[in-house]
Amino acid sequence: METAPLDPSLPGVRTLQSWIREQLPINIDVIGSERIEGRLIWQDQEFLAIERRPATRPTLINRRQITVIRVLG
Repeated sequence: METAPLDPSLPGVRTLQSWIREQLPINIDVIGSERIEGRLIWQDQEFLAIERRPATRPTLINRRQITVIRVLG
């Protein structure tokens, strides 16, 4: 399945990019799963990568499974 390229003109994409630059802690609600907290480290067309604890491998979250993203703090 082919996905559309990430469009940096969209406000949501720009907001997530600013959160990555600012290294803000976030909270993500995922369908059928627990709430995930961490720091957003990158995004692409299909996934967000969250670092849950410093110096650990990121958790990948499929964009289609996300219901809400909140900034903490």
